[in-house]
Amino acid sequence: MIAGSFTRYVLLILLVLGCPLSSYAVDIEIPHAENLALTASASAQNGLPVLVFVSRDACPYCRTLRHSVLAPMYAAGKFEQRAILLEVNIDRTAPLVGFDGESILAKDFADLYKASITPTLLFLDAQGNQLSPPRIGISNLDLYTFYLNRSIDESLARLNSHGVK
Repeated sequence: MIAGSFTRYVLLILLVLGCPLSSYAVDIEIPHAENLALTASASAQNGLPVLVFVSRDACPYCRTLRHSVLAPMYAAGKFEQRAILLEVNIDRTAPLVGFDGESILAKDFADLYKASITPTLLFLDAQGNQLSPPRIGISNLDLYTFYLNRSIDESLARLNSHGVK
């Protein structure tokens, strides 16, 4: 825990100094989805969308998105109070627990959301319903953070309009 806090602190300093984070964020791990039923509980309690990064091992665009956008934002605390970020790697063979509490393979989870193209970002509520259209692929890396934040804002607005915290 201390090492993670220290790494976040160092990355925040680099960000303030204007250093490119993409070359430093390689060691930051995005949490892997293990139990989406527990995540759903945290989502409902805090009124936050669940942001699921669907990836695969051999996907160079997934690596780019992870290291150039998601990991630096995660390290800088940009998802705190805005979304719960998790990664679902469809090459993973061990099952995870879905929103319904049942065991499901990562590939089957991705198939439920028609997320066969990687990377895909899903914006979900505590029941696993989509709050905002998925972000599929990377059309423009320079503007990706803008569009990601817009999708998170849309998801938060939909949660708030349904009376969630």
